[in-house]
Amino acid sequence: MKKMTGADLVNNIINTEKPQEILDLKCRKWYFSLLASSYGAHVEVVDDPKNPEFPDFLKFHPNITYNCSEVTEFEIKKKYDMIIMKHIAISYEREFFLGTLMPEVHNHLTSWGIAFVTFHFPDSYVMKCHPEYFQYSIDDFRDLKENFILKDFGEYHKEVPYTVEFEHIGYVVLKKR
Repeated sequence: MKKMTGADLVNNIINTEKPQEILDLKCRKWYFSLLASSYGAHVEVVDDPKNPEFPDFLKFHPNITYNCSEVTEFEIKKKYDMIIMKHIAISYEREFFLGTLMPEVHNHLTSWGIAFVTFHFPDSYVMKCHPEYFQYSIDDFRDLKENFILKDFGEYHKEVPYTVEFEHIGYVVLKKR
């Protein structure tokens, strides 16, 4: 498995795939959206109304469309070349994430579109601190083989500020079948 940072991964995907329309679900820390828009892509972001983190100065960026909505309530209305779901799987039960959201993602990707998904391993700091979060593995995404080709997967670690702990994060890049 490869080990990279999240920003390196998204940068590589954007350089390779050249998506023009991107949906960033529950964008949180906004840097993937800014990175993608810097390549000229139009990025539609969905920010969590309970914990908004998307900065005001980017809400009026010419290549970014801002939506303040729960992922469960956001209606995907158009096709995208890429859909980013960074650190959101852990917030949703399998029935919703794999059974409802991933088919919706499949339906709203272009014929060559890709989905980028991250998930936390059991030894990740966030999973240790939040037993209410939901656990996923690479096998969950392999099981989506009817709708997606598993194009790339791996893991990365990042330090958690002010602790000696690490986030142990897995990622998958799924290409629409």
